Amino acid sequence: MHAHSCCVIAAITLGAACHAQTIDFEVFPDGTPTADQELISDQYVAAFGVRFDLVDSATLQPIGSPQIAKVGAPLTAFVGCGPDTPLDGEGVGQSFITDDNQISDQAGSLLLTYTNPVSRASGVVIDVDRRLGSAYEEWTIEALDASQQVLETVVITAPVGPDLCNPDNGPGDARAMGFAFDRPTADIAYVSLRYTGTASGIGLAFDLFSPDSIPPAPNVTTTANIGVPCYGDPILIETEVTGGLPGIRYRWQQAAPGEPFADIQGETDDTLAAPALPGYAFRVIVADALGRESVSDAVTVGAVNAVAIDLLIETGPGTGQFDLAASGVQPAVFDASIDTVYAWSSNQQYYHGQFPTLSTDRSHMFLTAAVGGQSLVMIHDAIGVNGGGRAETETVFTGVAPDYVSRDDPGDTYNGGGTGTLRTRHNWNSPNTDGWAAGPLTGSWSATVRFADVLSGSPTIDGLNSWVFFDADGTEHPLPLIEDRAVRLEARCVCPADLAPPFGSLNFFDIAEFIARYTAQDPDADLAAPFGVFNFFDVAAYIALYNDGCP
Repeated sequence: MHAHSCCVIAAITLGAACHAQTIDFEVFPDGTPTADQELISDQYVAAFGVRFDLVDSATLQPIGSPQIAKVGAPLTAFVGCGPDTPLDGEGVGQSFITDDNQISDQAGSLLLTYTNPVSRASGVVIDVDRRLGSAYEEWTIEALDASQQVLETVVITAPVGPDLCNPDNGPGDARAMGFAFDRPTADIAYVSLRYTGTASGIGLAFDLFSPDSIPPAPNVTTTANIGVPCYGDPILIETEVTGGLPGIRYRWQQAAPGEPFADIQGETDDTLAAPALPGYAFRVIVADALGRESVSDAVTVGAVNAVAIDLLIETGPGTGQFDLAASGVQPAVFDASIDTVYAWSSNQQYYHGQFPTLSTDRSHMFLTAAVGGQSLVMIHDAIGVNGGGRAETETVFTGVAPDYVSRDDPGDTYNGGGTGTLRTRHNWNSPNTDGWAAGPLTGSWSATVRFADVLSGSPTIDGLNSWVFFDADGTEHPLPLIEDRAVRLEARCVCPADLAPPFGSLNFFDIAEFIARYTAQDPDADLAAPFGVFNFFDVAAYIALYNDGCP
């Protein structure tokens, strides 16, 4: 077993005599399912012309046989996002072959032997990662001729950067990285995978053997049903990738109106819940395991229905009466999903967002418009010497039941995520922060927030001396930091034809309000070109909006 091991998954192109098939190690050529830890050697020779052996690295003489590893326990290949579990979307299936620790510590190599020489071979290496310090994993992959002389060499070294699965292992952890040989003649008789890294406790595995050709470069297309959403609502953008060597990676980008595209931090899935921001464009760049890229056409958000958001403060603890504190507050637009900015790790137990500027001993509340939809966020304290603290809160949502709750500390207590009521308890120590984020907040909704003894007894508030709501422009609205005194946010998705109360329905009052604005030549009634002139076209535009109804 390998606490930090490497898994090689290869797609090998055989000669012209082979058929267009793929060995995925899910089944044998006769259709019999493979079994976990089953030894593999010559089972694919008759149908595919390839044999698998573990060999001495110096002599290439057999020292054993690789075996099947299935995703999950018993662990025989690597630890990524779980036992034998690659990152999502890598396309490597549920089965592969591994050395089961037989060539760890550089004792041997994996050798593929072809019945007839071939001209092409390609594959991916999974989980080429790093260790704390300078130790790294590396594989030297060689195409050999019939006399076992090296024809070509590819070296795959653990990359440096952030890790999606385990702290400090780098971006190669559980990820597929590719190699390929494409020769002018069929002179590849062997392919050898030899470990040349400095880290110990390594392993390897294979999958997805493609007998006929190296897959063509990837091509990605996107589809989205946008309609006319409410501001900030999630728009699902789906992708379809053709071609490419498995190990496809997704890199999503967004562009504000008039701005260049920039990466959306942490978005690597094959779909994106893009926020409905007018004029914003979204696209995806995919790369296969060989690094070949494809850029999708942009999905651009057109018209959206405005969302009017008011901030209200209860007149006193438990009165149920609220006074308006601010109208038209707005969510801050983020270039990362809330899960990314609020992701927890053992050495970064704090909020990672770019907004707002945090202050010590203060609780910060604000809204975000980001990937996944709008979120309500609460951050207690600021990064630095802050004395730590404690807070319990209750938030009651109407019109929406947020189906995600993000946190920066897995030890915190959360009750009610995915329902209309969210209760939280936080304890934090200097120099960290604590808090939560909930969403998506779609359409028309309200959220009533209060510090309250809802989970574990007093103190409800400790280490905090102020509570502030932040508008998107940075304006600070002081809130009462008093147990059981509530603050409410009320959001109303405003469709263009809904001009008069009762809001949320279209009737004679809306028509009358439009006529009044039209008669007064109010700019709000100037709905169609030529702008600056009030005529039949404006009336026709309003009638069209009215007939479209409201979401």
